[in-house]
Amino acid sequence: NTPCSVVPNRGSIMTRLVLALTLLSLLGLPGLAQPAPAPEDSTKPVEDSTTPAEQEATTAPKPSKKELAKQALSRATDAHKEALEHADGAIKKFKAFVHDLDDHADAKTAAAGLEESAQKDVEKNAEDAENTFQSRLGTLAKSGSSGDSKAVAAAAKKANRAAKEVEHSAGDDKAKAMRELRKHIQKAKKEEAHTLARKAREGARAAVKAAHTLERAERHAGVKEDSYERELDHNARIGEGMEDQAKDLQDKADDKIEKYFDTLEGRSEPLEDDAREEAAKHLAEERGAVRGATKQAGEEAEKVRMAAKKAAAEAKAEAKAAKAKEAAAAAVPTEVAPEAKDATKAADGASPDGANAAGAFAGGASSGGSWPTAFAAATRPVPLVGAAGLLVFAAAAVAFPAALRMRRTVREAPLLG
Repeated sequence: NTPCSVVPNRGSIMTRLVLALTLLSLLGLPGLAQPAPAPEDSTKPVEDSTTPAEQEATTAPKPSKKELAKQALSRATDAHKEALEHADGAIKKFKAFVHDLDDHADAKTAAAGLEESAQKDVEKNAEDAENTFQSRLGTLAKSGSSGDSKAVAAAAKKANRAAKEVEHSAGDDKAKAMRELRKHIQKAKKEEAHTLARKAREGARAAVKAAHTLERAERHAGVKEDSYERELDHNARIGEGMEDQAKDLQDKADDKIEKYFDTLEGRSEPLEDDAREEAAKHLAEERGAVRGATKQAGEEAEKVRMAAKKAAAEAKAEAKAAKAKEAAAAAVPTEVAPEAKDATKAADGASPDGANAAGAFAGGASSGGSWPTAFAAATRPVPLVGAAGLLVFAAAAVAFPAALRMRRTVREAPLLG
C-alpha cells in the first residue's frame, strides 16, 4: 500500500498562470502584461551619415611623409612671401610719411588751417563777448537819466570790462587756440610716427620668423642643407635689415617732426600777433565808445541833478512864502485904517529920534489945516500891532510941541526988489 504520486493537470497549470498574470496587472504592474517588443530585423541596411568628402578621405590612401613635407614647404613658402610683402608695405608707408615731413610749404598751408580752426573755436565766445559789451554800453548810455554819477561810473566800469573780454576772446584766446591746436597736431604726428615704426618693426620680425619656418620646412622636405641654410641667411638678413630700417626711419621721423613744427610755429606766430593787434585796435574803438557814452551820460546826469536842485529850491521858496503868508494872516486879523497905514509907512522910514514923523505932522499943519486937527489925525487911536505902532505913537507925541513952536517963529522972507 504505497502512496501514489499525483500528476498535475496541464489545463489547471495554464489556468493558474493566467490568473497570476491578471492579478499582477491589477496590482499596478501593467508592463508585465504588455507584449514584449518585436526584435529588430538584422537584415535591414543601416543608413550612412558621413559626407562624401569624409567617405573619400576615409577611402583615399593616407599621404606619405614626403608628400606631407612638400605640402608644409609650400605653405611655409607662401607665408614667408606674404610676411615679406607685409613688412615691405609697412616700410614704404613709413618712408612716405617721413618724406612728407620735408615739405615745408605744407607748413604754411597748415598754419592757415590752424588760424581758421582757431577762429571757429573762439567764434562763439567772441560773439557772446561782443553781445555782452553792446548790452552794457546801452546800459551806460541810459544810466545818466538817474542823475547818479556813481551809477554812471559803475556802468562805465562794466562796459570797459566787457570790452576787455572782447579783446581777450578775439586776440589772446585765438592765439591760445592756435598754439593748442599746433601742439595737438604735433602730438598726433608723433603718435602716428611711432605707430608706423612699430608696425614696420613687427612686420620685419614676422618676416624673420617666417624665414626660420621656411628653413625647417625645407629641411623636412629633403632640401640640401647648404641650400636651405644659405636661403635662411638671405631671408633673415632681409628681415633684420627691414627692422633696422624701421628704427632709422623712426629717428628721422622724430627729428623731422621737431623741425616741421618749428617751421609751423614760425608760420603761426605772425598770425597770432596779427590776431592780437587786430583785437587791440578793436579794444581801442570800444573803449572810445565807452568814453563817449560816459561823457554823454555824465552830462545828462548833471542836467538831471541841476533840474532836481532847482525844483527843490523853488519848492523850498514856495513853502517859505506860503508859511510867511500864513503867519502874516494870523498876526493881522482886522483891517487897518488908511490914516494908520500912512502913519505906519512914515514910521517904518523914520530915524530913531522921530524927525520924519514930526515933519509929516508939521507938513499937515502948514498945508492949511489946524494943528489940533493934525494932532488928532496923527494921534487917532488905531489898532497898532507890535513895535511899529508904539514907535508911531511916540514919534507923534514928541513932534507935536516942536511943530507948534516952529509955526509961531517962522516968518516969511522979504521979497527982493
